[in-house]
Amino acid sequence: MAKIQAIQPGYCVAVHLMPGTAPDNCYIGMVEIVDEHGILINLVHWDDKLDMLGGYTESLFVPWVNINSMLISTERQPTRRFMTDRARKWRTQIETLHGTASKKK
Repeated sequence: MAKIQAIQPGYCVAVHLMPGTAPDNCYIGMVEIVDEHGILINLVHWDDKLDMLGGYTESLFVPWVNINSMLISTERQPTRRFMTDRARKWRTQIETLHGTASKKK
């Protein structure tokens, strides 16, 4: 289990789930709540036109036991670089690893 102190509300994350947990293997979002049971993230994306976080749609709760790994961007790291580059590339790598590469951008 991840140390709760290592992940805080407001951090951006790319969460790689255990196989069979959810329809996708990897979700990108902003941490809303972290507790001893798991992590609640608001699913977001980077709006290239507005050059800011956009697409707050729904939240996803993932119990710790269903998390395989996470890529985390803290408040000291640039959100833009994480959302536009690192998280997208990481999700693609996860999808390739599992043979589930999609046509998502």
